[in-house]
Amino acid sequence: MNGAALAFAALVPLATGPAPQEAETLSVALCGGGTITIPLGDGERPQRECDPKGCHAATCREKDRQKGQRADN
Repeated sequence: MNGAALAFAALVPLATGPAPQEAETLSVALCGGGTITIPLGDGERPQRECDPKGCHAATCREKDRQKGQRADN
């Protein structure tokens, strides 16, 4: 009887598993055999270094094209 109780007691941690923890990083395996680790968390977001004219260059060209057509008419 003591053996069965000991075996049952040994299986309790296996049944419950590890305590849940929040992940701090995300590790991804790459095709070439390497890995990449991406940090997760509530850190500050980096400032966007994007010039709005650069991001919306197509719309700016479209507006310039329309202005040019109006001047020609």
